[in-house]
Amino acid sequence: MSDEDQEVKVETPLSSFSRRCFFQPVSHCIFELDGLLIDSERLRTQSIQKILDPLGHTYSFDVKLRCMGKPETDMAEVIVNTFSLPFGRSEFVSQHELQSRGNLGRIDLMPGVERLLNHLHENNIPMAIGSSSCRDSFDIKTRRHSRLFNVFHHVVLSGSDDEVKEGKPAPDIFLTTAARFEEPVEPEKCLVFESSLPGMEAALAAGMQVVLVPDPLVSIRMSAPATLRLRSLDAFKPQYFGLPAF
Repeated sequence: MSDEDQEVKVETPLSSFSRRCFFQPVSHCIFELDGLLIDSERLRTQSIQKILDPLGHTYSFDVKLRCMGKPETDMAEVIVNTFSLPFGRSEFVSQHELQSRGNLGRIDLMPGVERLLNHLHENNIPMAIGSSSCRDSFDIKTRRHSRLFNVFHHVVLSGSDDEVKEGKPAPDIFLTTAARFEEPVEPEKCLVFESSLPGMEAALAAGMQVVLVPDPLVSIRMSAPATLRLRSLDAFKPQYFGLPAF
């Protein structure tokens, strides 16, 4: 279902149709971090372009699409190979960290995040984060919003977690995240919120439903496998998945 379909339902909020559970009901929620909860993808795009500018390259959307949702080392490999850069993956990662360092602690929340997380927390819905980030990067990026991020039961970071053997689009990160709730939950009872296509594929491979909030340039065709596509978390209706309504 696309965000256009979602908007049709919003026009009739008092109807029984808009209040019913439209998809399979869930009990737990798992969130991606970058580009979904925090506006870090924009910073990453700017930092990468600064590295490529002196070399005469452009970080175009088709390359960005191949990097979204990937761990930093995998992203670096894509860029180094795509542009045949005169240095390797490790050097790219070092330059990227240098370009990003001063701004990581000033990243804003994405629209609708605070409202949704507080609502789910107030209604005792277990939540966790499943991200491709590493621990150091996660701590810096979320420090400004540390009080809000306390609503999560746990955080799984594939960049720093040996139990996550393969990154997205493999299902490992979401299966590991589901297993670490206080009471481990079956995949079909988990709803994943994602912004990247590899993350969408990982959630579906794990047997979970997925709400995709992608970059607006991602085509409807490419995002079609998602359970639901939205422009923003502001448009999410919890009751469609059997969760308490706002």
